[in-house]
Amino acid sequence: MTKLPTRTLLAAAGLVIAVSLAGCETPAPEGGVRIDQQNNERPALNSVRVIDDSLAAYVGRKNKVDSALDVEGAYVSRTQTGFSKITVQIRNKTQTPIPLEARVSWYDGNGVPVDSATSWTKLFAQPQSMVTFEQISIKQSSAQYYVEIRGAQ
Repeated sequence: MTKLPTRTLLAAAGLVIAVSLAGCETPAPEGGVRIDQQNNERPALNSVRVIDDSLAAYVGRKNKVDSALDVEGAYVSRTQTGFSKITVQIRNKTQTPIPLEARVSWYDGNGVPVDSATSWTKLFAQPQSMVTFEQISIKQSSAQYYVEIRGAQ
């Protein structure tokens, strides 16, 4: 029987461990990083993203967007009790009313999630008009946000 070099044994052991751990991978938490057919890129914090392909098509390397909606503004303020509040103004650019849903995920100053995504809030965008989505965080450490918008389910 030939004796295998230590380096070969260690490499084989590492491969066995890696293969066994691959099946133990846990899915990303709800409201964490979302990838929804948008060029497979990680969404940026402090951003608003339309995750419904029927409302927004993200095209090309520079994320050019062909969208039925525009985000006119996204503002974070503090309540009197010290909690963060997000206000997002969404414009319907079409000639038809659009039922929407929006939710927010909150992160601390380092980009670490501080709670799960909020439940979906129903909105109704009239033709050629604006609707406002507002949500207050439940933790005072909330500093950054990620808002998702989709057509109502």
